[in-house]
Amino acid sequence: MSTAPLTITKVEVLALSASFDDLYDSPEDVPDWLRYPASSHLVLPRRGQYATLVKVHAEDGSVGIGECYGLPSPEVTATVVSTVLAPLLVGQDALATTAVWERLYRGQAAGGHNRGFYLEAVAGIDLALWDLRGKVAGEPVHRLLGGPVRERIDCYASPVALHADPEESARQAQGFVDQGFKALKVKIGRGERTDHAHLSAVRAQVGPDIEILTDVNCAYDLDEATRVGAVLRNLGISWYEEPLQVDDLRNLAELRRRTGLTIVNGETHFTRFDLRDSLLLEAIDVFMPNVARCGGFTEATRLAALASAFHVDIAPHGVGSGVSLAAALQLCAATPNLRTYEYNRLPNPIREAILVNPPEFRDGALTVPTGPGLGIELDEAVVDRYTIARC
Repeated sequence: MSTAPLTITKVEVLALSASFDDLYDSPEDVPDWLRYPASSHLVLPRRGQYATLVKVHAEDGSVGIGECYGLPSPEVTATVVSTVLAPLLVGQDALATTAVWERLYRGQAAGGHNRGFYLEAVAGIDLALWDLRGKVAGEPVHRLLGGPVRERIDCYASPVALHADPEESARQAQGFVDQGFKALKVKIGRGERTDHAHLSAVRAQVGPDIEILTDVNCAYDLDEATRVGAVLRNLGISWYEEPLQVDDLRNLAELRRRTGLTIVNGETHFTRFDLRDSLLLEAIDVFMPNVARCGGFTEATRLAALASAFHVDIAPHGVGSGVSLAAALQLCAATPNLRTYEYNRLPNPIREAILVNPPEFRDGALTVPTGPGLGIELDEAVVDRYTIARC
């Protein structure tokens, strides 16, 4: 790869939205489990799938593609990228990914904008720059990151949603098994009795050889989480994700001691500074960064290295479009302390459909794209169909 600078000339942003209403004959036909797949959605229902795509153009004509986490509104991160970050990018060296990341992060850190939508916007830019680097070098990103450690990524189906009837939960779980998944995640968080009913139905349906993971989405306090933890142990379930509020680190550490379960947290963490306290307080066993939230590859690799120093695995959060899916697989391929990957299976037209060559799923694993950069090509006609704003 050339060591000469490659100047950024333009930043393009696209806000994508795929409404659930469009997947059914009428809005009234959208099932409740899709509107309210997790306990956190009881406050803010899901209306569709969203993503903010970033295209960084360089002086040689090359273009890098990235994605900012799009929930709950892709227009927010699109505005941050176009009005705040793009002016800081034009004229910079597209290949100097660390230098650019620090410029963007420090540019707003003193003002307190070093998490949330701002970091999600930075993540989209960083992913695009690494995609561009890979295209210039003719290598997939995982090669630039020192991989591959592995070429296929073990993953689990997510989620078995908050169905009203335990038998519906069991049927959805069986559907994932029929597709070839060897592990699946069940949304819980409705109290000990209800959680027990749904988990028991799923376990009875899929049998003892399928791994069951759980996700509470922060619904419990310490005492209730302790009681539900006993339910998990009795059913042979270890994975206990976001059982408490994500910043309640001391109680997470206490829950970990009380239950002996695998405490999982981190999809809402943005930087190594967020992760540091979880590790020092021994509050987690598995960390779940979302590469389209946590500052992109530049920060995600730092997070993974920091976690490894405490013998903590990572298991990237898997919500987003096909761009962040490909990016997550590149990260997984280059990360030694990978536990698993969350392959989200909620209906999502902007996941596989926007890719000309979506990653192959077979026998419980996804194949890592090997083309240059993220290893994907966008189907621009499909992207246009779901684009609601351009900046």
